[in-house]
Amino acid sequence: MKALLLTCSCLFAAETQVRIDNDAVRVLAAVEEPHQKTALHDHAFNRVMVYMDASDLVVTQTDGRVQKQHWKAGEAEWSPAGGKHTSENAGNAPVRIVEIELKKPGPKMPAKRSPELDPVAIDPKHNVLMFENDQVRVFRSWREPGGQEAMHEHTGTGRVAVLTADLEVRVKSGEGTSETMHQKAGDVLWSGPSKHAATNLGKSKFDMILVEVK
Repeated sequence: MKALLLTCSCLFAAETQVRIDNDAVRVLAAVEEPHQKTALHDHAFNRVMVYMDASDLVVTQTDGRVQKQHWKAGEAEWSPAGGKHTSENAGNAPVRIVEIELKKPGPKMPAKRSPELDPVAIDPKHNVLMFENDQVRVFRSWREPGGQEAMHEHTGTGRVAVLTADLEVRVKSGEGTSETMHQKAGDVLWSGPSKHAATNLGKSKFDMILVEVK
């Protein structure tokens, strides 16, 4: 995690949609067109950035410093609130970016996690930690066709799921109820604390970035 990188997009991109807006987060999906520099701007909130496409971005700060950034598709990054800057997509194709603004600071006492129900602890192969700080824990979660998760729990305020592949699953809750979900790659979902286990009903693996908000 390159914690000091100043990453930007969304509010000043050619196309921006607010996907989620609640007390904890605002989630925007943006498309940055090639070789279009944004207006000078800043960001008031810390953010998690999820890059849906491989990209080359150039961020220029008011003091003249220039950052040339290279992102892989499906990569997530921490972006702290920062000073005024511009950004430009230096590539030749549009770049889709999901931006998760964190409206509140991290809690003084984070919710306790049970090691027996922590998805990262019980199945690190399918739940790969990307980074964690006092506001969020971010990890990639995937499952092969027909694969079934162990019952696990998401604690804290809630979580944002950014789907990097189509999702067709049956979800069993901790109370024993179940439902079937069908979502498309690029969808963004919000849910509160929960205990559940999913079975992949699709013909290909599902893959998502989970941002647990503490």
